[in-house]
Amino acid sequence: MSTRPRIHGAYRSVSALEMMEAIGASLSAIKAEDGLTDADLGAELGKSEDQAAKYRTALAEMPATVFIRACRRWNGRFANRIFGLFGGKLVMLDPGRESDRAGQTALMRAVLALQDALEDDVLDDVELVQRRGILEEAGRAIDQWRARMTQRTEA
Repeated sequence: MSTRPRIHGAYRSVSALEMMEAIGASLSAIKAEDGLTDADLGAELGKSEDQAAKYRTALAEMPATVFIRACRRWNGRFANRIFGLFGGKLVMLDPGRESDRAGQTALMRAVLALQDALEDDVLDDVELVQRRGILEEAGRAIDQWRARMTQRTEA
């Protein structure tokens, strides 16, 4: 749990520089984790090596079309650092990926894991991190059900 005061509420203002730095940090992490060069990043983004380096070092603002291209390519690995600045998260929806039974099982495992962590009446951040995989799996199941509801109401 954050100890930062919430004077401005959940939707605090985020500067352009903070967004650019978050984009740069995401690209730098992807570059390091995947063993890419700036030329590789540029090829994925449809931009030159020099321009990709500028995005990665927060020296240039990324256009929306390039941002969406990066989201499509690297999903939450890229976008969640940026969306996290204002409490958001990118979740890719795939409503047909797993069975309803598997989703229900994932949800029940998460409930059990959280209940186990609450035995001392406190659910702290360390306990949440320890259960990240179980919680993410349950979250994916819930997101898939949400996608199905959205598709159903749009039809």
